[in-house]
Amino acid sequence: MVGRALLRRCPRCGGRGAWFTGWFARTDRCRTCGYRYERQAGFSLGAVTANTIVTFGLLFLTGLVGVIVTYPDLPVVPLTGACLAVGAIVPIAFYPFSYTLWAAVDLRMQPLDAAAVADADAHRPGRSGDA
Repeated sequence: MVGRALLRRCPRCGGRGAWFTGWFARTDRCRTCGYRYERQAGFSLGAVTANTIVTFGLLFLTGLVGVIVTYPDLPVVPLTGACLAVGAIVPIAFYPFSYTLWAAVDLRMQPLDAAAVADADAHRPGRSGDA
């Protein structure tokens, strides 16, 4: 599921582009299997937390590598610029991945029960009985 999420695919069915219609535009259900991503209130908090952890981790690595490579003459302005660039670019670049990754973690922690599977099947495009 995590591998699918890192490819911006549905963690349940692996449908390509099933959730995001653009970099920031997403639907509330998978367009392939009907899986509802935000199954409980607070889902977005997990995605934002994942994005924050990745951003802070890369900020730390950027600073650490910069200090190790340039020690003892630390170029403060270039290191600060590199950290500012990471802090500005990573949250935007990782945005859709944080949502699909958190959906995979959420699905793994709380597998779909029979009612959620029936709900997903009822909202699946092209299901039998559609007119």
